[in-house]
Amino acid sequence: MTGGVIVDTGTTLTRFPTDIYIIFRTIFRSEVRDIPMFEYPAEPFDTCYANPDNIELHFPVVKLYFGSVDSSHELVLAQERVVLKIHGLYCLAFIGWKPAFSILGINQLQGVGLTFDTSANTLDFDVDACD
Repeated sequence: MTGGVIVDTGTTLTRFPTDIYIIFRTIFRSEVRDIPMFEYPAEPFDTCYANPDNIELHFPVVKLYFGSVDSSHELVLAQERVVLKIHGLYCLAFIGWKPAFSILGINQLQGVGLTFDTSANTLDFDVDACD
């Protein structure tokens, strides 16, 4: 398979092709201000942040677009859909990999209702449908 996105509720983290992930990660890191980055995160993570003062942290909202760049084709991800808390660190819940397609994992889909329309060959996302 070349390109495209697989929605996989059996995969925890969303995976992007390495070249796309590097761009995504660079932009994400540039948007995170005033939160110290942890130098030695555990595999498979490469972008983790410490919270030594144990304050409430806010991370950038991530918008994923499918098909075209408009609100009817977007999945808006915030906080726990963007970072995972692991061993006291907040790690970017996306990783890069070699294949040329992406996998949208369950961490980004938590609480999201999925509606499959097989006749129109579409998938719709309803954020917070399961809250």
